Amino acid sequence: MALRFRRSKRLSKFGRINLSKTGVGFSFGIPGFRVGVNSKGKVRRTIGIPGTGVYDVKEVSPYKSQRAINTCHSCNGRIGQKDAFCRHCDSMYIILIKGRR
Repeated sequence: MALRFRRSKRLSKFGRINLSKTGVGFSFGIPGFRVGVNSKGKVRRTIGIPGTGVYDVKEVSPYKSQRAINTCHSCNGRIGQKDAFCRHCDSMYIILIKGRR
């Protein structure tokens, strides 16, 4: 059984501060629409129908880190960044490093 802790304190008519085990978060909005930032910096948007318990939550963080995925041109398999050969089909490929010739 996981133990959870959360306290919420109203800051203004539209904002609140949330305290939990992992840190401090903030949320702002009106009944039916709210945007929150948790202690890890993730931004969530919540849309709901007040008084019904029906709501939708979506993470809308603008700073999602996207790793470049290298693929083999022969077999479309994933290739490591420092590999010289594809481990799926053993074809050789050239590694291009930005800023070097």
